[in-house]
Order: sequence, then C-alpha cells, then structure tokens
Amino acid sequence: MENSIIIINAADIPPALQIARNLSSYTVYTFDPILVDPISASGLRNIVYTPFDNCPLYHELDASAHSAAFDLERTLDLEVRDIVPEVSIEGWQHLNLYYIFITLKWYTALWENFGNQLAGTKVHLFICDTPGSYYFNSFIPSILLLLNLKSNDIEFSGFTYGSKDDDGHLIPELPEGNQNEELEQLLIHLPTCWYDINYFFQEMISTGKTLINIEAKNFNIPLPAIKTLALTELESTLANLPEEIRTKINNFSRKLAEKLDRILQPHLVIPNYRQRQTQQISNTYCAQLVTYYQLSRYFKNSKPSRIVLSDHDAGFHGPIISFAQKHSLPVILLPHSKCVNDIEFKYRNITVLSHPIHGQEIFDANHKSVLNFKIAYPETFRSSSIVGEIRTISLLLNSLSLNGFYFTRYQPYMQGIRQIVSWCNQNGIVLKIRCKPSYSIINLLERDIGVSAAELTRNANETMDQHAESCDLCLMYDMPTTGALHFLKCSIPILNPIVEYLAPSEMTLGNARLVPQESVENTLLRLKWFTSDPTTLFYFRAEQFRNYMALFQIARPLRAYL
Repeated sequence: MENSIIIINAADIPPALQIARNLSSYTVYTFDPILVDPISASGLRNIVYTPFDNCPLYHELDASAHSAAFDLERTLDLEVRDIVPEVSIEGWQHLNLYYIFITLKWYTALWENFGNQLAGTKVHLFICDTPGSYYFNSFIPSILLLLNLKSNDIEFSGFTYGSKDDDGHLIPELPEGNQNEELEQLLIHLPTCWYDINYFFQEMISTGKTLINIEAKNFNIPLPAIKTLALTELESTLANLPEEIRTKINNFSRKLAEKLDRILQPHLVIPNYRQRQTQQISNTYCAQLVTYYQLSRYFKNSKPSRIVLSDHDAGFHGPIISFAQKHSLPVILLPHSKCVNDIEFKYRNITVLSHPIHGQEIFDANHKSVLNFKIAYPETFRSSSIVGEIRTISLLLNSLSLNGFYFTRYQPYMQGIRQIVSWCNQNGIVLKIRCKPSYSIINLLERDIGVSAAELTRNANETMDQHAESCDLCLMYDMPTTGALHFLKCSIPILNPIVEYLAPSEMTLGNARLVPQESVENTLLRLKWFTSDPTTLFYFRAEQFRNYMALFQIARPLRAYL
C-alpha cells in the first residue's frame, strides 16, 4: 500500500522526516504553495503540490468569516448580558474568531475536494496538539482531515506533536495603586509594529507625557525605559478580587463554555477537541473581563489622556477599548504596517492614523466611517528628470497564501505571471521576480514559469532598496504590498496588475488613485505604450511621483495627534 504523508503546516515537516525514515517509499502531499520551498529544503522526497483551484474565492471567504465571527460575538454577548450588564464583549475576540472560522471553512472545503483522492493509500497525518488561535498552527485542519478519512474509510496513522500552553489565562499585571496619578499619561499597547516602532516610540516620548505600556501575549515588542505592565497569571489576580466579582466571572465562564460548545459542535464533532477549543476561547474571554475590571481599578483616580493601540489585536484590545468607552477616552489606532483595515469595534471615539499611501475609507463594526488622518513618516524622496527607457522590470510578489488558504487561486495567479514573462521576453526586457522572502514560492516558479531558482533566490535576498534601484519600473503583482513605497519614493513608476477581485483587507494596502489597478492584459497594454514612446513613460512617472509627494502635504508628525 502506498504511503501518503500529508503536510499542512511547516511545523509538520520535522515529524514527517521522522516517519519517512522508516518507510521504504512514500509520497508527500501538500496543498499550500508556500510550503513547497521548506519541504523541498528539508530533504523529503516525492513532493506533490496539488493546487486547490475550485476553492472559495478569498474575498468571499473573508466576508463569510467576518460575518460568522460578528454573529457569534453578538450571540455570546446576549448570552452573558444578564451576568455582566456593565460591558459588551462584542469585538473582544473578533480577529481570533475570524481566523478560526476561516480555517474551518477553508479546510472543510479542501478535504471535501481531495480527501477521497487518498483512497487506497495509508495516510500519515500530523496533529498539532493546540487549539486554534489567530492564524497559528492548530489541530483544526488535521482534525477535519481525520474526520474526512474516517468517513471515506481510508486507512491512516495520526501523530501528535507540539502541545502549546494555553495563553488565554495571561493578563496585564495591574496593581491597585497607579504611581503616576499626578502626571498626564498615555496608555499604549503596540503589538506587531515591527517596522515603525522606533519612530512611534520617539514621537510618543517627545510629548513629555508618561507612557504606560501593556505587554502583548503575542507579537510583543519590548519598549525600554518606560513603565511596562508585564503579564501575570489570571488565577492569582482572580483570587484577590472581591467574592462578588469572582462569582460573576465563574458564571460568565460557565455560560460561555456551554454556548460555545453548542455552536462549535457541527464544526468540531470530536468532543475532546471541541471542548479544548471551547475552553481556550472561554478562558480568553474571562481573562479579558478581568483585564477590564483591573483597568478600572488601576486608573481609578487618574485616567490616561489618550490610549494608543496598534491595529493588530493581540488579545487585549477589547477590554481596553471598552474601558475607554466607559470613560469617554480618545483612542488612537496606529498601523502595524503603514495601512489599517476596517476595525472590529463600535466605539466612535477611535481615530485611525496611517501612512499617506493609505487610500481606502475605513469602517467600524457598525459600517460607519472612522476618522482617518495621515502620519508624516520620516521619508526621503528622490526624483530624476532623465527620459529613460524600460530595460528592467520588477515583478513584486506578496504572499500567495496564509495558513493554507489562498489569496488568489493558483492557476490564474501563475497564468498572469506567464503572460508577463512572455511579454518581457518578446520585448527584450529583463524581468526580476521578487518573492516575499518569508512566503517564497521559488520551486513552483521554477517548475511552472521556467525561471531559475538561483535567480529567484538572488532577487529575494536583495533588500527592497537594492531591488528597487536595479529596476526601471515595478509591477506590484496582484495583492498590493507596502513594498511599493521603496519605488514611489525614488520616482520609479509602479503599476498594480490584478488577477482576481481583491478583498477589503487587501485593497487597503494600495491606493488605486495613485497606482493603477488593472487586469494583467490592460497592464501589458499600458507597458506597450511606455516602451513604444518613452515620453509617455516620463510623463506618467513625473505625475505619479508628484501625486505621491502631494499625499504628504496634509500629513503631520505622530506627536501632533497625541
């Protein structure tokens, strides 16, 4: 019987290697294009990547998962309203629930399409022994495949690995006394702001206000020389709360767990795994509720003048924003990477700040517009008055998938690249394809497009500035990326060929008024004009650069909003 090794996540590779050593023959199957490179590098043989081309379209999957998360939040909020009438828990776990639902929807569809193709083989399946949380690896995809294999009477062996402690019980350590009561305070919580944290931090320090930073459970960025509220165990804090609050939280937890178990039953039918997933979500809600009460206690006598958050909710945004709403405190939302998506909360005193490139309206959970102002990021501009020809084009790729689900279907995505490669070859133009280094698809591009892996690796290893300086024009392919800024600031013309309809979260990364978003075919027509008449290219480049610089005219330093 043929052995089939299924790799769903990069963390499956080490246990797969252990199993493969004891098999005389096997085939490795993966359905995620960004896993082909690490699987190939691991030494595993007989790798088959099977694209999922009748998959749910990402913009539909995205909308469906958001809708399911909002519906669940409303249901849970109503369920516990009589226990905690003082606060609404809507929005508190929206991002977490969104990723759980998108994972359930995607992998249910995937295994329905491919599960029976494994008939007649013995399937080796790896189960990450961790409940679903954000887009982290979890048991959800493997458990759904396990159920599919059982229903199709396919032989399999399951291997469990990677148990992770539930971090839902962690909360900020908020003592009873706030030593900064006499000073003006900014409460800050900025997970995931890897690229711009130094700028943000210096701007906040320059205000002269006291900064109180809440550590994040995930995606934390340490900030030195300021007051940081570290994380502590929920149980120790809970034990010191008044009995009335403890009773309320216990009732809250029980009610949530009962309701969640009923809601998740159709999706996770194995009781043990469903209960663990339910408990993880319930624990997080309880920790968030305790955080809400603790914020009120810590800031009892002196409230922060502003609360500054990143747009990436790492678990504490809900109670922090509910605390702000209770006391009518202004909230500033900063982008973790230049642009901000729609937000999950209904509180109206939230102002979003973003890079001038951000060109989309932002909506809250009530579908109302959110105030959005521009930050004057530190940026230098460089232009050229030379009328040049196009000799080298950058094809700038963003990630094709995340946690297995596609942003664009594989075959249309590759077909668009083939068209661009063919056009460049016919016109004597060098095309430099640059994969996103952390989500590369180099082996698949070599196989399906014919570009050498060595060349693709060299391009991926360049810094973005080096890459931009070596090109005369950029094609930001399909989903936009903030990598566009490296071209715009140097007056290198940039276009955005789109393969499939973009979801709102993808559109926020681009500004169609500045960078034309057109089909691959129409983009190539525009390139034909540019190559046949360099003056046309010169005028486009000059206008695009002028319009980009104009975006900064209304931008102000971050400190001006604090």
